[in-house]
Amino acid sequence: IRRQGEKMRNLVSDLNLASKLEYNMQPLSHASVNLVALVRQIVADFLNLDIDGKHPIEFSAEEGLSACMVQGDRELLQRAVGNLLQNSVTHNEQGCRIRVSVRREQECCRICVEDDGVGVSEETLETIRKIPHYMTDSSGQRHGLGLLLVRQIAGAHQGTLAIGHGRDGGFRAEIILPLARDG
Repeated sequence: IRRQGEKMRNLVSDLNLASKLEYNMQPLSHASVNLVALVRQIVADFLNLDIDGKHPIEFSAEEGLSACMVQGDRELLQRAVGNLLQNSVTHNEQGCRIRVSVRREQECCRICVEDDGVGVSEETLETIRKIPHYMTDSSGQRHGLGLLLVRQIAGAHQGTLAIGHGRDGGFRAEIILPLARDG
């Protein structure tokens, strides 16, 4: 009962945040955020939660990249990356390897979360891309709300979310954010 109550509380929280972001009612705290440091910390926190070792995470930053600065809300960006990592864990209960990378490309910073888990069918992937809301597929797997939040958080930072198949057949999501003017 406690676990289901926690799920319901998280769902209500996610729906509330999604609604606030959709209607530009979520106040954003814009500050300089180093995405390399932020993502490294998020990965470290998730590694500490993986007690049974079923979801090892590998972090990498582009060679020589110690900072990738964006203007943004640190907590929301943390929530977006955390949602992507949690999606990999949730949809791969049997375990999977997760790769997280940060790289700078032209005038943007890219955060990629990719796993080698079960992935999704091309049909499901297209549905997730086209339908901007929470849904359940025919197998009962939940899709969408976490990705909707990530997409909305990226959009609130003038960025985008790209999703697709991972190199090893799993799922891949990439948050693309504009660099800070001085970053």
